[in-house]
Amino acid sequence: MAVTRLVGECEKGTCATLYRVEGSGDLLVQGYDVENAGAVVGTDIPVGESVVRIPAEIIERYAREHLVR
Repeated sequence: MAVTRLVGECEKGTCATLYRVEGSGDLLVQGYDVENAGAVVGTDIPVGESVVRIPAEIIERYAREHLVR
Protein backbone atom coordinates (compact mmCIF):
# COMPACT_ATOMS: atom_id res chain seq x y z
CA MET A 1 0.00 0.00 0.00
CA ALA A 2 1.51 3.30 -1.08
CA VAL A 3 0.84 6.35 1.08
CA THR A 4 1.67 10.05 1.00
CA ARG A 5 2.47 11.88 4.22
CA LEU A 6 0.10 14.83 4.61
CA VAL A 7 1.00 16.32 7.97
CA GLY A 8 2.54 15.20 11.23
CA GLU A 9 3.65 16.22 14.68
CA CYS A 10 7.26 16.21 13.58
CA GLU A 11 8.85 16.60 10.18
CA LYS A 12 10.78 13.33 10.41
CA GLY A 13 10.59 10.39 12.72
CA THR A 14 7.91 8.32 14.32
CA CYS A 15 5.18 10.57 15.68
CA ALA A 16 1.49 11.20 15.12
CA THR A 17 0.98 11.57 11.37
CA LEU A 18 -1.82 11.76 8.80
CA TYR A 19 -1.34 9.88 5.50
CA ARG A 20 -3.39 9.61 2.28
CA VAL A 21 -3.59 6.18 0.61
CA GLU A 22 -2.64 6.52 -3.04
CA GLY A 23 -5.35 5.42 -5.43
CA SER A 24 -8.24 5.48 -2.97
CA GLY A 25 -7.91 8.80 -1.18
CA ASP A 26 -8.54 7.05 2.15
CA LEU A 27 -6.65 8.31 5.19
CA LEU A 28 -4.39 6.48 7.61
CA VAL A 29 -3.69 7.89 11.05
CA GLN A 30 -0.55 7.05 12.99
CA GLY A 31 -1.08 7.84 16.63
CA TYR A 32 -0.71 6.75 20.20
CA ASP A 33 -2.40 3.52 21.29
CA VAL A 34 -5.42 4.03 23.49
CA GLU A 35 -5.20 1.41 26.18
CA ASN A 36 -8.48 -0.38 26.88
CA ALA A 37 -10.20 1.23 23.89
CA GLY A 38 -13.39 -0.68 24.72
CA ALA A 39 -13.72 1.43 27.86
CA VAL A 40 -13.74 4.75 25.96
CA VAL A 41 -17.13 6.24 26.77
CA GLY A 42 -19.39 6.67 23.76
CA THR A 43 -17.64 4.11 21.55
CA ASP A 44 -18.36 0.56 20.46
CA ILE A 45 -15.08 -0.62 18.96
CA PRO A 46 -15.57 -3.97 17.17
CA VAL A 47 -12.99 -6.74 16.89
CA GLY A 48 -10.54 -5.91 14.12
CA GLU A 49 -10.64 -2.16 14.68
CA SER A 50 -8.58 -0.02 17.03
CA VAL A 51 -8.49 3.48 18.40
CA VAL A 52 -5.50 5.79 18.30
CA ARG A 53 -5.13 9.22 19.81
CA ILE A 54 -3.65 12.13 17.90
CA PRO A 55 -3.24 15.78 18.81
CA ALA A 56 -6.07 17.92 17.39
CA GLU A 57 -3.35 20.18 15.97
CA ILE A 58 -2.61 17.55 13.30
CA ILE A 59 -6.07 17.86 11.74
CA GLU A 60 -6.25 21.61 12.33
CA ARG A 61 -2.89 22.18 10.64
CA TYR A 62 -3.85 20.02 7.66
CA ALA A 63 -7.09 21.98 7.27
CA ARG A 64 -5.26 25.32 7.47
CA GLU A 65 -2.56 24.29 5.01
CA HIS A 66 -4.62 22.32 2.49
CA LEU A 67 -8.36 22.94 2.80
CA VAL A 68 -8.97 26.52 3.95
CA ARG A 69 -8.30 29.00 1.18
